[in-house]
Amino acid sequence: MSIRIALGAALAACLIGIAGFAYGVHVGTAQEQATQKRADDAREAERVKLQAQIDASAQRHQAAEYARQGAVREIYHESQKVIDRPVYSTVCLDADGVGLLDRAAATANGEPVAHSAGAAATPADGGAQPRR
Repeated sequence: MSIRIALGAALAACLIGIAGFAYGVHVGTAQEQATQKRADDAREAERVKLQAQIDASAQRHQAAEYARQGAVREIYHESQKVIDRPVYSTVCLDADGVGLLDRAAATANGEPVAHSAGAAATPADGGAQPRR
């Protein structure tokens, strides 16, 4: 009987060892998960803090941009163009059209008009041709 008791005690010791190991693994896993959760929570808190700083900075920038745009004045600059020597192509204008353009340029530049409205200028070389 003593062998049976010794074997039973050895078996019980092995089972207790295995159970202790399993319990230790379970406790270690729980501790590791808790540590990981604390680290994740700390990272999330830091992310939320940084995102709040980014949002506040974006709002300040937007307010400054609105203020800047409110103070902007548009300046219009007009320059007077004086035609020194007009160049016309005879591709699409006949003599009457060239004369009209010359009179319009003279009027815009404040010069006296050379021809009256009823007089026709000499015809241009070639007729009007369509553009291609």
